[in-house]
Amino acid sequence: MAVAKGEENINAAIAKLEQCMALLEETFQECSKGRGFFGGENIGFIDIGFGSMLGPLTVLEKFTGVKFIHPENTPGLFHWADRFYAHEAVKPVMPDIEKLVQFARLKFNTSIFK
Repeated sequence: MAVAKGEENINAAIAKLEQCMALLEETFQECSKGRGFFGGENIGFIDIGFGSMLGPLTVLEKFTGVKFIHPENTPGLFHWADRFYAHEAVKPVMPDIEKLVQFARLKFNTSIFK
């Protein structure tokens, strides 16, 4: 989305990301089988992989005003993200969101965001 130019392209990128999040929600529900993480009760490789995208995804949410991980649209991922952020192994290594937002403002022309 950071490279999308123009309202139409930005809206298309948002719609595509929302579709991807719906698919990821389905995948989480299927893989977790009601447990806390993608592979069960403990953090695994998929959790780490997707967890590394939470910071940039949150920055996109701040710039676009769209919640991509939302309790109504993606309830499994919403609660998963809370558990992931709260995990003792994750807390000390998660980036500061405000620093990521500041970086994005410096790196990208924020006019490309809503």
